[in-house]
Amino acid sequence: MKKSSVYLLIGQKGSGKSFIGNLFEKNFGIKFIRVEDWAKRIKKERAVDNEEYLMQVFDEIEIGIRNCLKESDKLVFESTGLTQYFDRMIQNLNQDFKVTTIGVYADSTTCLGRVKSRDQDIHINVSDDQVLMINEKVRQRNYKTDYLIINENKSEVELINEVANIVRAIEM
Repeated sequence: MKKSSVYLLIGQKGSGKSFIGNLFEKNFGIKFIRVEDWAKRIKKERAVDNEEYLMQVFDEIEIGIRNCLKESDKLVFESTGLTQYFDRMIQNLNQDFKVTTIGVYADSTTCLGRVKSRDQDIHINVSDDQVLMINEKVRQRNYKTDYLIINENKSEVELINEVANIVRAIEM
C-alpha cells in the first residue's frame, strides 16, 4: 500500500512558507494546512515559547495532520522546525507517512519586513524582537531538509517551477 505524502515547509518566520504552501494547493492540488490556525486556537494567554503550549501545539498538529490524511493522500504544512516537540511529531509522522522536508530560506531583513507587512489576522502576533529571536534559533538549528527553496527576489512563476520540480522528483 502506498504511503500518504506529507510535504513539510520549514523555515524562519517571514520566509514565505505560507505563500509557498498556497502555491502547492493552487497549482498542484496538494492541500495546504494552516497549522498556525490550530496553534492560535489553543494559545490562550501563554507565551509563544511556553513549554506546555508548545507540547500541546505539536500534539494538536500531529492529530490534525493524521485526520486530514484520512481524506487526502497528500498535504503540505509549515513550521519553523524548532523544539523537541517538533522533532517528536516528525518522528511519529515518518512512521506512517512519506514525509518530505523542504527548507524555505530568505534573508533576515526580508523575513522581518514580510512579518511586519503580512495579514496579522492569520498569524500569531509576535513582536519584532520575538521574530528576530525565533529566526536566529531557526538559523542556529539549521534543520537539514530534503530540498531547499531560496525565497529571495523570485517571481511567483519561478517559485511555482521550483515546487513543480520538487513534486515531480518525489512522485517519480
